Amino acid sequence: MRVYYAIVPRPLNDFDFKKYLKQMPSAIQLKIGRYKNWQDAHTSLIGKLLLTQALQDSGLQKMDLSVLTYNKYGRPSVPGIMDFNISHSENLVVCAIATNGSIGIDAEALKPINKTDFYNCWTPAEAKIIYQDPEDYKTFYSHWTKKEAVVKAIGNGLNIPLTDIEIKGDLATVAHHGNWYVKEIPLSEKYIVHMAAKEPYKDPVVVIQKEF
Repeated sequence: MRVYYAIVPRPLNDFDFKKYLKQMPSAIQLKIGRYKNWQDAHTSLIGKLLLTQALQDSGLQKMDLSVLTYNKYGRPSVPGIMDFNISHSENLVVCAIATNGSIGIDAEALKPINKTDFYNCWTPAEAKIIYQDPEDYKTFYSHWTKKEAVVKAIGNGLNIPLTDIEIKGDLATVAHHGNWYVKEIPLSEKYIVHMAAKEPYKDPVVVIQKEF
C-alpha cells in the first residue's frame, strides 16, 4: 500500500493549472470546473495528479484516468489493477492505493469544532471517550477519520449509518460488513489522517510526498 500526498498552500499558477487540467478526461475537467473556490478546484485536480503518479509508479505509463469506472454510488476505481481513494482537507491532499482489496482514506484539519453537533454519530462507548474532555479535538477527529475511511473503503456512499461502525483502537466493526483495520498516517501535526483496509497491515505503508 502507498499513500501519496501534497500540501497546497496557494493556488497553482494559471499556466500550470490549465496544463494539468488538460491532462484529465473531459468528465473530470467539467467536475473540477464546477467548483466555486480555488481551493476545492486545485485540491481536486491535485488529487487526480497524485493518482496519475501512482499509476505511473506502478508501471502503467500509458494509462490515463479515462480508465476509471464508477460503481452505482459514484465511487471510482481502476478495475483489475488497483483500488484507490482520495481525500483533501484545507491545504492537504492525500491519495491511498492498494493492489489487493479495497482501500479508504480520510483527512481532516485539526481545529476546534462544535462536537455536540455530531453526537448522533457515535456509539455510547465512543461518545463517552469523545466528550470526556470538551477541549480534546484530536480524539474527535481520530474517531471521525477512522469511520469515514471505513465508509469510503466499503464504497456504498452514505448508506452506512456511522453508529453502525464501532471503533475500538485500530479495529472498526461494521454492521453487515465485518471488521476493518484502520491505520493512522502521520503527515502533519495540523491534520489527522486514517486509512482503512479489510485485511491487517502486514507491511509498512509507503508514504510519498509530491510537489506541483
